[in-house]
Amino acid sequence: MFGSDADTQGQTGKDCSMQNRFFMAIGWFVVLITGGCRQPIPRADLILVNGTFFTVNRQRPLVQAVAVKGGRILAVGTREEILIHRNENTVILDVEGKFGCPGFNDAHVHLLKGALQGIDLDLRGVRTHRELQRMVLARARALPAGGWIVGRGWDQSIMPDSEFPSRRVLDAVAPGVPVYLERICGQAALVNGLALRIAGITTETPDPASGQIVKDSHTGHPTGILKNDAMLLVSQYIPEPDPEILQKAIVNILDKAVGYGLTSLQDDSGEKMLPVLDKLREEGRLPVRIMQKLLLSHDVRSARQLRQKYQGPMLRTGWLTRQLDGSMGARSAAFFQSYHDQPDNRGIVLMNQEELDRMALKADAEGFHLCLEAVGDRANFMALNSLRICQVINGRRDSRHRIEHAQILHKEDVSRFGELSVVASMQPAHLIDDLRWAQAMLGPGRTRFAYAWKSLKEAGAVLAFGTDWPVVPMNPMLGLYAAVTRKDTTGYPSDGWFPKERISMEEALEAYTLGSAYAEGQENEKGSLEPGKWADIVILNQNLLEIMSKEVLNTEVEITLVGGKIVYRRQNEDSVPVQQE
Repeated sequence: MFGSDADTQGQTGKDCSMQNRFFMAIGWFVVLITGGCRQPIPRADLILVNGTFFTVNRQRPLVQAVAVKGGRILAVGTREEILIHRNENTVILDVEGKFGCPGFNDAHVHLLKGALQGIDLDLRGVRTHRELQRMVLARARALPAGGWIVGRGWDQSIMPDSEFPSRRVLDAVAPGVPVYLERICGQAALVNGLALRIAGITTETPDPASGQIVKDSHTGHPTGILKNDAMLLVSQYIPEPDPEILQKAIVNILDKAVGYGLTSLQDDSGEKMLPVLDKLREEGRLPVRIMQKLLLSHDVRSARQLRQKYQGPMLRTGWLTRQLDGSMGARSAAFFQSYHDQPDNRGIVLMNQEELDRMALKADAEGFHLCLEAVGDRANFMALNSLRICQVINGRRDSRHRIEHAQILHKEDVSRFGELSVVASMQPAHLIDDLRWAQAMLGPGRTRFAYAWKSLKEAGAVLAFGTDWPVVPMNPMLGLYAAVTRKDTTGYPSDGWFPKERISMEEALEAYTLGSAYAEGQENEKGSLEPGKWADIVILNQNLLEIMSKEVLNTEVEITLVGGKIVYRRQNEDSVPVQQE
């Protein structure tokens, strides 16, 4: 029934041969599947090589090269790892050992105020009443009939007596022309007698609910200083600027922004800026990404419509802002205790807690993100209270609620930022000015948690950095320097102002890039150099991670890229070349 052993062996040999051929065929099929169908290496439009790139990615913080395709980052790594993505059409940008990082994202600017400052009298740096008078007089002589003299930027703290100027300073040189001059912080204004008369402000005029008409303590006459909402009593009569002139001023500002390495701005100018910016976007003249904040109010219908309309990569909205107090420089920031040098003054609260809670609850329930502007400890306390109530009543969600400024905090409120997942959106360059007078203004012990960056980080808060431009210069280097040194630009004080609150340069860069992106809900789109994110990159002439802190102030931008396109290049003989390899 069965064959012989020889027959069996012969049959077995044939079977093995057939099996070998079968498995060989399977093997070749696997090779064809795995090797023959291997995905081709994606090719880059642009490759940046020979640099030191700080990625703000803790898994791989430093790389030497970046590949870009379609405006987004394709890959990061060593030169060898990245050059495999080139082909004959790839542009190679050799940065010659220079330092690169994600483009800076200023979380708090005022584009409209800055544009107007470029049109109006620029009073920054004015140190005497006589110098102020000379500038006003020169403008009065050139002013057309019916015009106003408008200026911005004066600061009484750098004037000899550090006292607020009065209307008499203006009336002496321009009695027949209305004059309106905003303080550098934008929270107070100096006006002349004619402007007061136009507005109908007299000794009998009461303070508005959220402002102050400063009056002489002896005569009761208005001094010409108006704070917060009292400023509106006069500013409402100022003619609107010419739209074309305003647009040119904004274009000039944005060109300067990219020259500072800024690739994103978060603007507080409100909805009136959206049509202007959208027109620039349509014309291809919007070089930076802008998140436009809208005013928080009881009625969110308009904000809802604008949020739906503006959600593009270059122009978007969805954050609602509200100012809760004034500034320390104007003596209108709201505190629990009085100002040390003004015992009857605890600042101005611009909104009571109940009204703020109602607004915040409604906006939060509609999915809006809140930007509550608070400087003094009382205003910060109110903001945190409202954000807590939002969580208790509406439930916790992935909101990016933030407190803008967060300048002076109680120790107990520091931890609440982390507990409530509130972003601390801060402007470190303010410290440079404030350290000169804040302690004398507030008294001993009350400034320990001023600009408390380290404490806030340790409490679990995300830091987002910006400038509050035009209150301080737009250049991020000033803020980075302040964050890592806590000194003014002369190096005072030698050990830093409350040095325990210093942070490292890596942490400061993260706050100015990924932290700001997180604050606007864009951390998956930008803020670090990682594959898939927008190729918003800045190249600097010095390595911020290696230089002495005082050299940060001298660091300049070589190249700024937005979406992989060069929007700024410093023109000099040391400029980084573009070459094809």
